[in-house]
Amino acid sequence: MHIEKFKLNGIVYLRLAESYTVMENGSSKQKKRSLYHIGPLHRYDDGDPDYLERLRESFRKGTPLIPELSPFVQSNRSTVSIEFDRSSEKHSTADPRNIGYFPVDAMFDALGIGSVLTLHKSRNKIPYDLVGLTKLLVIGRFLSPASKISTYENKDSYLLPVTESVDWHEIYKCLDELHKKSEAIQKRMNQKLAGTTGTRGEITYYDVTNYFFEIEQNDEDFFDENGALVRKGLRKKGVCKNNRKTPIVQMGMFLDEQGIPVSYHLFPGNTLDQVTLRPAMKKTVDQYDLKKIIIVADRGLTSNKNLAHIRDQAHGYVFSKSIKKCTKVERGWVLDQEGYTTNKEGTFKIKSKIVTKKIKDENGKELEVKEKVICYWSKKFYMRELKENESFLATLQKYIDQPSSIKSEKGKLKKFIDETAVDGETGEILKPRTLRSVNVEKAQEFNDLMGYYMIVTSEIDRTDEEIIDTYRGLTRIEDSFRIIKSDLKARPVYVNLEEHINAHFLICFIALVMMRLIQNRIVESTGASTRSAFDWEAGLSARRIQAALKEFSAIEIPQGYFLTTKVTEDMKTITRALDIEKDLRLPTLSELKQYRFDIRKKLMT
Repeated sequence: MHIEKFKLNGIVYLRLAESYTVMENGSSKQKKRSLYHIGPLHRYDDGDPDYLERLRESFRKGTPLIPELSPFVQSNRSTVSIEFDRSSEKHSTADPRNIGYFPVDAMFDALGIGSVLTLHKSRNKIPYDLVGLTKLLVIGRFLSPASKISTYENKDSYLLPVTESVDWHEIYKCLDELHKKSEAIQKRMNQKLAGTTGTRGEITYYDVTNYFFEIEQNDEDFFDENGALVRKGLRKKGVCKNNRKTPIVQMGMFLDEQGIPVSYHLFPGNTLDQVTLRPAMKKTVDQYDLKKIIIVADRGLTSNKNLAHIRDQAHGYVFSKSIKKCTKVERGWVLDQEGYTTNKEGTFKIKSKIVTKKIKDENGKELEVKEKVICYWSKKFYMRELKENESFLATLQKYIDQPSSIKSEKGKLKKFIDETAVDGETGEILKPRTLRSVNVEKAQEFNDLMGYYMIVTSEIDRTDEEIIDTYRGLTRIEDSFRIIKSDLKARPVYVNLEEHINAHFLICFIALVMMRLIQNRIVESTGASTRSAFDWEAGLSARRIQAALKEFSAIEIPQGYFLTTKVTEDMKTITRALDIEKDLRLPTLSELKQYRFDIRKKLMT
């Protein structure tokens, strides 16, 4: 290989080229090809004399002045003699094959997914490549999310075959089987992640989100011959987090304290968030050997039945609670300044108390629980709420000053308006006319409660600060939902059968677990803490990981060698974190296969 210059439109450019020998019809010919386009000379010229000669010399010595040339430096392959038949398309240089999928492929098996499906395939005498098709769908969702058919059509874009399937119809048969084994796969993944400790950690986060479909009508419900409801249709119109009017599906998801998903469960789109927790626990985490866990969730999940189920399973909880929905006595305690501890800057204050209360579970059984109630105020939260309610507060003040201007009592304003029916002449309380006025006491309380937050927890022995820090980790699950929706493109969902919808989300779930595992290793390798100020960007964003692995390819060149794409800084970060770095300058196919084997061996442990 050598560096040469050429002119284009009067501008001097540099490129890396290689000479090789071609045997055609018994005679040899010298050929030359471009391996890498470096760019215009002026971009790199440092101004000192003989830059090009110095660059060439540095490249020959293995320490190129241009860092991008480092992957092409070699010690024992300076000359390559290549022989091929000119009429053959076997050695096409225009067909790059992805090798960035190697770590995803290895994690698929390391998580035990293949073993679950292999056993299922054997027991049910499934004739097609169930494991390979599933792996193809997961790799495709991870690297380049697309439709199931497009993913299948791109199966030959990988260096080594991912599946033996030759019929795209088998994709949908595969989805049927994935639906059947969804819970078994999630359970096996948890067993593998728990390793020898038998646990995924104490803290478990739970939240609910939804996904929209490009359809207009709800799925029909299913009834038995006596008219009793057997099963609700899955895609139902409900409160969509994207304000869509089309049917949606609800997903409840659990994450461990490292931000790695534990399990998920789907619900009809019109299911209230609050009633999803118990069924999700019964289907998944109640069946896992998680020992004691602490469920962390927001105020939309808080209910006595949920708390009772958690305590009945010998688990704990950290839930936020809506102060505005508290009793008048509880709101009075929040606003009573006695007992608060305030920081020096006056930007944060906190107090707590231990209470004992009686609650009923879903079967009406009463039990007594002791919990800590923590209330805190933050200036940052106060200013944010003040900004969010600026227009509403201005409207309230306007109506306080001019009650006669009140035209409506709809929406948020309704609970602040009092009505009095009066006679127009005498002022006696009659029916003819209605006067509206703002309830000033309610308006003042609304204003006073801004910036306050309440948390209830069963962990009465932990400090208030520990509980608040634990609750703040709930943002991790919000980021996971964002990755599924944006980077893994889980929505809109284009499959229609309920079995296929569940299989689609299982594929997304597996891809998300893999993404989080890579991110977690990157965070650990850089020395960042995953316990405080949780921020996946401290490692690499999902989009950057996707891009790095998707772009990492190898192009076959004559004589059995491969030319790999430039190793980006993000790719270096990934391979360093996974401890799978390797020099891949002009590797052979056997060397690439060995690299794949080494990755599998490394990640299986």
